[in-house]
Amino acid sequence: MNRPRLTLIVNNAVPCSDDARGAGQMSWSNKFDPYALKVSAADLWSSYFKSRFNSPREVALFCDVSFQTALNWWGAVTAPASHISLLVMLTDPGAPEFFGQSMEVAA
Repeated sequence: MNRPRLTLIVNNAVPCSDDARGAGQMSWSNKFDPYALKVSAADLWSSYFKSRFNSPREVALFCDVSFQTALNWWGAVTAPASHISLLVMLTDPGAPEFFGQSMEVAA
């Protein structure tokens, strides 16, 4: 059984409204690759944790996870689950900007 795959395709052939003509276009690509995001997620989270916290122990305390889990995130072995992602996005106003800038550099 094949699982469905999410693919986002942008159609740049359709003209935008007149209101958007003055705005600069900021497009990463015409096709977003979910697999590439999955592959780079651990590195992105590791960079985030290292920029915000002083040690894996602080990450463990903040996220209420074991020290080993925090150590895995710190060393980019694994990435956090969705509830941790939500916790970070809701408690750190700078997190979306951090990840946005990191994704722009990667793209």
